[in-house]
Amino acid sequence: MKLKIRHLFLGFLATGLVGCAAGNGYGGYGGYYNPKGNSNYNNGQSNYYQQQEDYGYEYAPEVIENPFVNVSEENKTSNVSLTSSAFSYSILRQAINNGSLYNAKRSARIEEMLNYFSYGYVNDTDDALVTKLELDACPWNNEHYLASVVVKAKPAITENVKNNIVILVDKSGSMNSVFSLVKKSLHTLVDNLGENDVVSIVSYASTGKIECEGLTGKNKTKLNKVIDGLESRGGTYGEDGIEKAYNLAYKYFINGGNNRVVLLTDGDFNIGKVSGKDLTDLIKQKAADGVYLTCCGYRSNNNDTLYTLADNGNGNAYYIDDELEATKVFEEELGKSLYVVAKDAKCQIEFSNDVASYRLLGYETRQMTDEEFEDDKKDAGEIMSDHTTVALYELELKAETPENFFFKTALRYKDPVTEQNKEVINTKADVSVSRRADFDFASYVAEYALTLTESQYKGTSSYTHLLERINDEYINDKYRDDFKAMVNKTQQMNY
Repeated sequence: MKLKIRHLFLGFLATGLVGCAAGNGYGGYGGYYNPKGNSNYNNGQSNYYQQQEDYGYEYAPEVIENPFVNVSEENKTSNVSLTSSAFSYSILRQAINNGSLYNAKRSARIEEMLNYFSYGYVNDTDDALVTKLELDACPWNNEHYLASVVVKAKPAITENVKNNIVILVDKSGSMNSVFSLVKKSLHTLVDNLGENDVVSIVSYASTGKIECEGLTGKNKTKLNKVIDGLESRGGTYGEDGIEKAYNLAYKYFINGGNNRVVLLTDGDFNIGKVSGKDLTDLIKQKAADGVYLTCCGYRSNNNDTLYTLADNGNGNAYYIDDELEATKVFEEELGKSLYVVAKDAKCQIEFSNDVASYRLLGYETRQMTDEEFEDDKKDAGEIMSDHTTVALYELELKAETPENFFFKTALRYKDPVTEQNKEVINTKADVSVSRRADFDFASYVAEYALTLTESQYKGTSSYTHLLERINDEYINDKYRDDFKAMVNKTQQMNY
């Protein structure tokens, strides 16, 4: 199938996007949504990023955090579009490593920071998504409680699922400083291929080039040789590359399989002529036809663009700045992110009369009205297999103890294969915490964000308070260890 996309790719990347007008309104890194008619985002600003000359990469404008909401019969629900994205955490971490508290603060998105980490919750049901509700004292306000709404996706059954993957590599001259990391990433991807996976590689610089096509996972030696032969030089004719990549995706399309284009780029694109909405619509249409898009930005300058491309392509966007992140993405995450288990996923929390007020931490750009939650035609987020999504609420309760505390959650999503709408309801929160290590670690991440952003709701939060709270038994993998090191580094930067 020949794609008629001349000038679309370059024009899109030159002009960027206007947030949720182009995408689904919830997933875009800079896509600001106006929940329940209340402006909660930088006065509707559409100039999403401010360039910082010291470091040369872009960040979203500061988001106005959610306030406490009084609970009443007319106002007792909170609705969010769910997401698997952890994009902003990697950008934040690079900002800290570069010594920029300003950029780190403006990059903080609590929901994406929580998404970055793995948790021990299990979904052993037949449902694609289930919720786990927990409640405990709020660590930064001893008069409040902290509620955790965990949405756990089921693992994908991949034994009989075949993958058709087209790797699209930006090998222009601007990629030179990160190209060795790109090659290591691709070698890791190849090492983790199944024997029946079908792989094609397309590159683009001054022109697009098919490096190889239709090879299976049995041809790892040949694939690695192709990767070793890639060199970074020339211009950035991404339009030609994406045209060839989608043509190959259709050529080797697997009915009932996983068909995906994986883009690797630094986001330094040439200028084109056509508005970005044309390519946005194209990517969205190809996703509807069954070819999804994943974007990997290597110290990228166009983070909003990459995020929204992936968002419209039913895929994830990743920000890769070092080998630790490359390993996480290509060895541990990408295999899961190839499989969408729930489309248009959204969650509603209905609070009982025991709650005086609530505050949702994060999700400022992903809130929905009750009507939108009930509307099965309304776009929302895609959830990847085995992913854990965490939403935290700070609660003010009417009673001193929550012995009879109830709140209800409802999940709505579509089966990605049948498009059938499904709903899962959970009606009670555990007063105790079943997974202390995970509940407490999520609170560590939230307290770090509250302290970093100097939140007006931070209470007793501070780096010292946080480091005193951290239980090293809960720092049980290298990514949590890296988080603790980042907390220490941020504290030192404030002295």
